[in-house]
Amino acid sequence: MTMFSRRATAAFTFLALASSAPAAGQAPVALQLVSEAGITTEIPLDSVRGMPQVELRGRIHDGPEIVFRGPALDAVLVMAGAPQGRDLRGPALRLVVLAEARDGYAVVYSLAELSPDLGARRGIVAIEQDGQPLSEKDGPMRIVLEGEKRPARWIRQLERLRIVRVGK
Repeated sequence: MTMFSRRATAAFTFLALASSAPAAGQAPVALQLVSEAGITTEIPLDSVRGMPQVELRGRIHDGPEIVFRGPALDAVLVMAGAPQGRDLRGPALRLVVLAEARDGYAVVYSLAELSPDLGARRGIVAIEQDGQPLSEKDGPMRIVLEGEKRPARWIRQLERLRIVRVGK
């Protein structure tokens, strides 16, 4: 699939899914995506659930293996305007993702490390753990990265992903 068709598919999927509304009486839960230009888009949790899902396996603090499920992080970042493929070169290599949690915790990932074409570090916006929705302590969304020795960057209570340029 070409970069254009991958982005077009992601954009179409987002537009189709973003129309879902929360149940009456419930506060909407959404993931905010902030582009490098400062444009904010909110993706409702139901739309995140409707995206193609992948699984990653991992351990938290030497515990048993856990199966996490959610959309691929790179697919979500495309909706925030993050360059991928051949567009991720030169000045674009200074772009990072600032992930922010409800409790104020924040971590940074480089776009290059998350790119399937460069760093090939698979990550997901997890919405399930072992077939169940994430607990209130961890969710409703969290980032899980493949190959982390410690889960310090597996940010819980994920609320926002910002694309930020580092340096001039």
